[in-house]
Amino acid sequence: MDRYREDMAEAFGLKKGQKVRVLEETMGDDHEGIEHTMPAGSIGWIDHIEFIPKQGTAFHVVIPVDETNERCIVNVFDESDGPITNFLEAL
Repeated sequence: MDRYREDMAEAFGLKKGQKVRVLEETMGDDHEGIEHTMPAGSIGWIDHIEFIPKQGTAFHVVIPVDETNERCIVNVFDESDGPITNFLEAL
């Protein structure tokens, strides 16, 4: 088995493209470099899932910062910080 796989279709019951609730406050820059802090409970979707050696399975989550979905941040949640269920909840 390859130790590095990009764009896994699913892992831990979560799927690429699926809406999720982010369970912790998270921050990141949007496409214009403006930093946003999003509260726990923010809704996003899984852009892709990959396996990264030493980090485990990583979920790249797009989180809109406003209702228009034109400004978003992307945050990566991986197993090196603990079980993914500590960070993401399926919707």
